[in-house]
Amino acid sequence: MKNLIYTALFSSLLIFSSCKDEEIPATMAMDLTIEHVLDGQTLELNGKSFTLPSGEDFTPKKFKYYISNVVLTNSQTGEMFEEMDSYHLISEDGNKSIDLGMIPSSNYDQLTFSIGVDEVANGKTDQTGDLDPNSDMAWNWNTGYKFLVLEGEFTNATSGDRQGLVMHIGTNGNFKTVTQSLSGVRAGKSTSLMLISNLDELFKDPNVLLVSELESTTIMFGEMAGKVAENYSEGFITVK
Repeated sequence: MKNLIYTALFSSLLIFSSCKDEEIPATMAMDLTIEHVLDGQTLELNGKSFTLPSGEDFTPKKFKYYISNVVLTNSQTGEMFEEMDSYHLISEDGNKSIDLGMIPSSNYDQLTFSIGVDEVANGKTDQTGDLDPNSDMAWNWNTGYKFLVLEGEFTNATSGDRQGLVMHIGTNGNFKTVTQSLSGVRAGKSTSLMLISNLDELFKDPNVLLVSELESTTIMFGEMAGKVAENYSEGFITVK
């Protein structure tokens, strides 16, 4: 009789253990949504005015950039997920999400991505998808892509005149990689991450930019473009 009881208990434990093992699926869904903010408010194009960190009035007309080479890491186990062909054109008036699909289950605690297009892809012109040269992000006179585009109008703090501001930042030297800490990502659980892109950072950290005092309000190359690139790599916060 005891043997029968022990056998029944052992069988029950095996079934329970099996169910426990099956609770964590091998894959899980993951997506990333981006929200753009400026002056503490949700970004809007073509109409609404915002105050830049310098106090200047600014009306944004266009804002888009590339997020590429997305990697998720579990720093405790060393497990990593690297997205293949990872190039996403993010635009305030277009796509603001990245669907990573079904990825290997893990307690990921780090998100790494780059802003721009890596050197290999940046040297080609026969690409498709978000890297299609007709996407309005390829230079029309040279090989390569604009990594970040911001266009709009501001009120000159000295003259009071309305002027255009154009930032077209590219070239391999301005390709930036960002690593963010994650919390609350659990193996086997579908997860939606929120990435906040703060445009204020374009103008203040680590390089303070007073738009009214710029030698040129068209920024594409050289030292000033490098300063903008340094700034925008500080402008992202991941929220679970």
